[in-house]
Amino acid sequence: SAQVFSPPRERCSEPCTRKKKLVLTMATNIYQNSQARYNNNDNSRILAVFFEGTANTLSPITTQIGLFADACEAENVSVGAGGRISNIPSSGPLKMAFDGCGVTNGNLGLLFAAGLDSQCDSVATVVESMRKKSPTTRVRVVALGLSRGGIACMKLALKLANFKVDEVSVSMLLFDPVPGNAVSTGFPYSAGFSQNLETCSNLERVLAIYPFEPLPDVSMHAPTLAKYPSTTLVEEDVSLGCHQGALFMPNRTPRDRYIAASNLSFRRILDFSMLEGLEFEFQYGVYIPTPEDCIHIADQELQFNGNSPSSRITHDKTGRNRKIVRHRKSEGIVWLNKQHKQLKERIKSNKAQPQESVSVDTVDQGSFLLDFDYGYTFCGLNSRW
Repeated sequence: SAQVFSPPRERCSEPCTRKKKLVLTMATNIYQNSQARYNNNDNSRILAVFFEGTANTLSPITTQIGLFADACEAENVSVGAGGRISNIPSSGPLKMAFDGCGVTNGNLGLLFAAGLDSQCDSVATVVESMRKKSPTTRVRVVALGLSRGGIACMKLALKLANFKVDEVSVSMLLFDPVPGNAVSTGFPYSAGFSQNLETCSNLERVLAIYPFEPLPDVSMHAPTLAKYPSTTLVEEDVSLGCHQGALFMPNRTPRDRYIAASNLSFRRILDFSMLEGLEFEFQYGVYIPTPEDCIHIADQELQFNGNSPSSRITHDKTGRNRKIVRHRKSEGIVWLNKQHKQLKERIKSNKAQPQESVSVDTVDQGSFLLDFDYGYTFCGLNSRW
């Protein structure tokens, strides 16, 4: 069952505000690559969108998706479980947030992901309204989704693909995007054709995070590795944890491996979101893991838990038959994952220089404990061995 957050409802006082500014500064010092794509003075307006996992609610908060949605400093233009649209203000950042499709659409949502299209239609309506109010202002859609919520992000990108990038741009963080289909047959085909995004020329950036721990095949929780445009800045990384068990409440002293995984996830989501221009004010009592905290977790995992190999099957829409793997610790393993490498190198250099995202096809393959493993291709046909 999902862990439900119950943080105090009072807002941050001045000490918490200072802490928030420290987080902003630290995030900026570690990752600077997004500044090459836009700056705070460009003619654009943000719409942040949060899609929860299938059975998860935003209130009470179930996972970090709800936590970030609540803390995002933007005008909320979605009302109620179904995301009914309220009046659209003419200026300032906006946000929309959606309960899981199993919450909004019952068994049909649980089994067939019914409801995702209507949620995305609501977002598209807001985007069109923003464009009508200010045709010369670019709308920057920043979408975050867990599980079927990650599939919703893909559906949203397709719905907005007809816009030029200088009209509407899309960035998205996919946390273990799971369509809920069987790998062998594809039944019940709940993601449709939403996992090929090659036509989304305005899709600027994707960060896709995949917890390495597998669930039983009968649960049909194999995640999707989507197909993206060649122009999109894509980073796919494997992290600690098991599906939404990597999105529990962060804690200063992690009591188990899932809270440790959740600390890493929180830091990753926060850094991504702030680079995309989102700002947050978290409720009093919410612990914000520092980069040093995350490096310590990764170092400990690499040192003490590096000899338990595992494999997790995927829906790889690129045809490369990749699996999510935890390697056995060997001499060539240097980092827990790409996040570990990025944090450690930026802290060590103490420089605020641009850093490109690391794709699965570039340097350092074989040096990560958590990574992707490739199948084999014969005569154009892919086979997993």
